Amino acid sequence: MFLVVVLPIICVTGVSPLPYNIRLPLIYAVGIFFLFIFVFSDIKIKFNAVSFILFLLLSYIGISIIYSYDQQATIQLFLLYACAFTLIFIDMPRAYFLKILTVFYVICAVIAFSIIISAVVPNCMLNYFWFIVNPTRSAEITRVINNELAIGAYSGFAREKAEAAYIMNVGMAIIFAKYFSYGKLAKKDIFMLLVFLGALMLTGKRTLFIIAFAAFAVFMLLSNLKGKTFKTISILIIAICVLFVVLMFIPKAANIFERFLDRENVESLGNRNSLWVYMTMMISEFPIFGAGMGSYNQYAFDHGLRVGDNKWSFNGHNSYLQVLSELGIVGSAIFLLFVIAAFVYTIKSIKKLSNDRDAGYMSYFSLYIQIMMIIYALTGNPIYTRQILFLWFFAIGMVMYLNRNTESITQENRKILNMEKHRL
Repeated sequence: MFLVVVLPIICVTGVSPLPYNIRLPLIYAVGIFFLFIFVFSDIKIKFNAVSFILFLLLSYIGISIIYSYDQQATIQLFLLYACAFTLIFIDMPRAYFLKILTVFYVICAVIAFSIIISAVVPNCMLNYFWFIVNPTRSAEITRVINNELAIGAYSGFAREKAEAAYIMNVGMAIIFAKYFSYGKLAKKDIFMLLVFLGALMLTGKRTLFIIAFAAFAVFMLLSNLKGKTFKTISILIIAICVLFVVLMFIPKAANIFERFLDRENVESLGNRNSLWVYMTMMISEFPIFGAGMGSYNQYAFDHGLRVGDNKWSFNGHNSYLQVLSELGIVGSAIFLLFVIAAFVYTIKSIKKLSNDRDAGYMSYFSLYIQIMMIIYALTGNPIYTRQILFLWFFAIGMVMYLNRNTESITQENRKILNMEKHRL
C-alpha cells in the first residue's frame, strides 16, 4: 500500500507548494524502501535487455560525476535516476498496480475539472483555492499564475500549464488503455475523455496536445479490436461535436489553435532556439563523453545565459540535444538504445498478452507514457522532471512485471507437466 499512496503524490499532484515540497523526500523514500526489500528479502533481480541498458545508463551518469562541469547537479540527477531505477524491478500483486492507476485517474479528474472551472470563473484559483495553489501567499507564485492567465493558459490545481497538460495526458492514457484493452468504454469514461481533452486544450500546450492524437494513432495500428474503425469514428465525431460546444461556451479554449497558427511562435518554438545555442556549444566542446549529466544550466550561465542576474534553471527544452551535450555521443547512444528497447519491449508485450485484458490495460498505459516521453522530449525536459521520470520508469517496470509474472507461470506449468510425466 506504500506505493499506492506515494506514487500518485509523486507523479500527478502538480506543482502546488505542499505536494511539490514533499516530492523529493518521497522519491528518496521509495529508493530506500526498495533497497531494504532487495537486501532483506529473497527477491531476485533479473536483468533483461531493457533493465541492463538502463543499468548501463545509470552507471554512465554515475561515472560522469567525476568529470562533470556541474558535479552537484550530476549527483542530484544520479540519485534521482537511482531511485527511479528501482521501479523497473517493482514486484507486487497485480491488483495494486490497478489501484495505483485508479488513484491516478481520480487525481487527474479532479485537476481536469479545476482547469475548466479556472477558465469559467475569473481568477478562481487565487480567490477561492489559494490554500491549494498558494498556501503561503507567495507573491512569486501569484505572479506566475497571473502571467499564465494573461496569455489564456489555465492550470487549475496543478498550478503550472505544462504540469497540467502532462497530468491531462496521464488521464487520457488511462482512458485510451481501457478502450484498447477492454474494447469499450463506460459512459463516465467517455465523458471524462472529453473533459480531459477540453482541459488539455485550455492549458495551451501544443506538444502535449499532439501527444494524445499520436498515441491514439499508434494504438489503432496495434490493436485488433473488432469493429474498431466504426467505434473510433463514432468517438471522434462525438469529440468534435463536444469540441465545438466547448469553443462556443469557453472561447478561451481556442487559445491552443491560435498558438498553432501563430507562424512566428511555431518557427521559433517559443524562443527555444536561443537555449539550444548553448547546447551546440557544449557538444562542440565535449563531443564524446559530454560535460556531465545536468550540467547544461551552469554551462549556459557561465557562457552568457541570464535571467536577470540569475542562472537559468529550466534546462534546454530539447532532451535529446541536452543529453547529447551532457553525456556525449557515447551516453546519448545508450540513452536512445534504452528508449527504443523499452518501446519495442512494450509493443511485444501488448501482442503477447492480448488475451489478458488487465495486462493489456497496463501495457497500453505504459506505451502511452512512453510515447509521451518520446514526443515531449523534442521540446521539453521530461527526463529531467522528477514526476515524469518516475512515472516513465514505473510504466516500464509495470510491463516488465507482467512479463516476469507470465514467464514464472509458464515455468511453473512446465514443472507440473514434467512431474506428471514422471509419475506416468
